[in-house]
Amino acid sequence: MAPSYEAVCKQYGLIPVRVDSFGQVQRIWTEQGTFALKKIPAERGIDFLLHMQSLYQAGYHHFVPVYPTLDGRYSVLEGSSLYYLMPWIEGQHENARQVERSLLREAARLHLLSAVEVRVSKEERLRQFEKTKSRWERQEEELEQLVFLAEEEVYMSPFHLLFCSYYEETRLAYRYAKEKLEAWKEETAESEKERTVQIHGQLEPGHYVTDAQSRGYFINLEQSRRATPIHDLVPYFNRLFAGYPKESKQEVESFQHYTQFFSLKKGEKLLFQSYLAYPGQVYQAVASYFSGQGRQSEYEMVHKLQQAYWQMKNIEYFVTQLD
Repeated sequence: MAPSYEAVCKQYGLIPVRVDSFGQVQRIWTEQGTFALKKIPAERGIDFLLHMQSLYQAGYHHFVPVYPTLDGRYSVLEGSSLYYLMPWIEGQHENARQVERSLLREAARLHLLSAVEVRVSKEERLRQFEKTKSRWERQEEELEQLVFLAEEEVYMSPFHLLFCSYYEETRLAYRYAKEKLEAWKEETAESEKERTVQIHGQLEPGHYVTDAQSRGYFINLEQSRRATPIHDLVPYFNRLFAGYPKESKQEVESFQHYTQFFSLKKGEKLLFQSYLAYPGQVYQAVASYFSGQGRQSEYEMVHKLQQAYWQMKNIEYFVTQLD
């Protein structure tokens, strides 16, 4: 038994009889029941608790609750770490498809109940557009220079050969992403408002649990913040497209399932397509290889590039189905 856990539990009026460690989460067994004790860096704690409070006030209660200490605080500071206590929910083993649909429905409900329009100046939106477009165009120019160098090699390495064969499709992905970005700029040019929601911040099946009654609850809301809904959707769908090539029909159905409960505005959808289509993983793999940073073996670098290409192609099918 770690002395710090005993000290923390004492402030909740609990005496641990057993502790099982799961990384930053401890399963605390007591005579009063089983609890989850989570440890986070102290600097993240204040915002996290405020966001949970704002969600509760907005009428959204489908997250695992945080228990107060005996003196009414919702966390315990120990050194540079913050601890908070929750009930332990023994997640039910449902199939992955059911979990995904339930998670997306709950994410849509989270976004719907917390949605608020905020003022955004035309100048600020234009700066965002120009900054993003400029960064992507610099990367395109860099890739063009690198493919020229690779083609000049008398004997191409396996990575050079793969990069050259993928280059044209990568260039088309950049073009599609920029076209959607341009369309977003035109769609929102006259608007001085933007819809923000309380995003989860780390939307994934591992941060979603269901109880014995099949009710779903979000956990790990420490990265939650106010942002546009695509800040949850882009990383979530990006992860779905990692892996082997596939026709992403199931992912299209998943997106449609989400929008049944929270419909994206036209500008939001355009920006979602743009950010998702951006072939950043391919660029990172190529730039890493030619710079020699974090150098891996030729085999590992080829594998990394191939995985990035497959992800790009899976996304290509998905975003074009949304047009």
